[in-house]
Amino acid sequence: KFDAESFDVDMQYRFPLFERHNITWGANYRLYHNKIFDTSLVTFFPRERTNHLIGTFIRDDITLIPDRLLFSVGSRFEHNDFTGMEIQPNARLMWTPNTENSVWMAVSRAVRTPSRAEIDSLINLTPQFQAFPGLSALPFPIAASLQGGNHFNSEKLIAYELGYRHQFSSQASIDVAGFVNDYSQMRDTSLGALSLSTGLPRQFLFPVIANNQGAALTYGVETSIDWKPRDNWRLQGSYSFLNIDFSSNSAFRKTDPTAGAADKANPQHQLSVRSNYDFSERLQLNLWLRYTSAISLYNVPSYVTMDAKLAYKPTKNTELFVVGQNLFSQNHRESVSDFIPLVPVFIPRGIYAGAQWRF
Repeated sequence: KFDAESFDVDMQYRFPLFERHNITWGANYRLYHNKIFDTSLVTFFPRERTNHLIGTFIRDDITLIPDRLLFSVGSRFEHNDFTGMEIQPNARLMWTPNTENSVWMAVSRAVRTPSRAEIDSLINLTPQFQAFPGLSALPFPIAASLQGGNHFNSEKLIAYELGYRHQFSSQASIDVAGFVNDYSQMRDTSLGALSLSTGLPRQFLFPVIANNQGAALTYGVETSIDWKPRDNWRLQGSYSFLNIDFSSNSAFRKTDPTAGAADKANPQHQLSVRSNYDFSERLQLNLWLRYTSAISLYNVPSYVTMDAKLAYKPTKNTELFVVGQNLFSQNHRESVSDFIPLVPVFIPRGIYAGAQWRF
C-alpha cells in the first residue's frame, strides 16, 4: 500500500528559422511525493520521499531537399535525484523519393533511470531461495533479500532503426521496420556475503545486491499492413519478431526474467489481425485475432485467441454493445510475476454487454 501525489508542468514552443529549419524546444518539471507502507515482502527506507525531475529538449527539423529529404537532430537533457544529469540525443533521416515510397533511419540514445525500488527497497526473496541448489543442506533456514542502494546507476541504450513504407493506393499500405538495440549497464544481481543472524530465530542472512553489470543485444522486425477492400471494411495485420541475447554474471541468470533469462521471459513471435466492418452508420462489427508464441521461462504455451465487439448506435451520442473476449479457449495464461511469488492468473473467456452515452 502507498500514498502518492504528483505535480507536472510542461511547455513547448515551435518556430521556423531561416528557410530550411524548424525548431522545437520545451521544458518540464515534475514533483513526485510518495509514502510506502511496509509489508512482509517489501520494506522501503526511507518510507517517505519527495523527488524532483527537471528536463528540457530541443529538436531541429532540417529540410535538405524540399518534399524529399528531411533530417531531424536533437537531444533531451534531464536532471533527476537518483543519477543526476542524463543526456539523450537522437538523429533521424527521412527520404521520400515519391508519393508511394518512404525510407527512414534513426540512431538514438536513451536511459532508464532507477526507481525507488532499486534505490530504497528491501525485497524478501526467501520463497525463491528454498529450492536453490546446494542451500537446502544448510543447518539453518535462509532469509534472502534483494537490496537496493545508491550505487545503482541508469541503464543505457543505443538504438538503431531502419524502416520502409509503401503506399499501394489510398486504400492499402505496408510498413516494415527493423531494429537493433545495444544495452549496457543493465540491471544484474550479485550475491553478498552469507552471514548468521545474532538474534532469534537463528537463520542465515543472504543478501542479493542489484548492480549494473548486465548487457544485452536485441534485434527484430515489425511489419504492419493496412487495407480497405471496401469503404465500409478495414483490415489491419501486424507481425513482430524479437530476439534477446543477455550477458549476465548473476547466479540467477537462468531464472531471473529481468536479467539473464529475459530471452525466455518474452514471446519471440506475435501476430495480430483486426477487422472493422460497418454494416451501416449505426451497426459495426469488430474482430481481433491474435497469436503469441510460447514463453518458456513461465511455462506459458503459445495461444491463439479472438475478441469480438458488436456495436449499435441508435443516436449520435449513444452506443449499445456486446463484447466477447478470449473466445477460442476457456482460459489461458499470459504472464507471471517477476519477483513476488503469486498464484498464476488465468485470463478467462468472457461475454458482456454495455451502454455508453457521450455528452
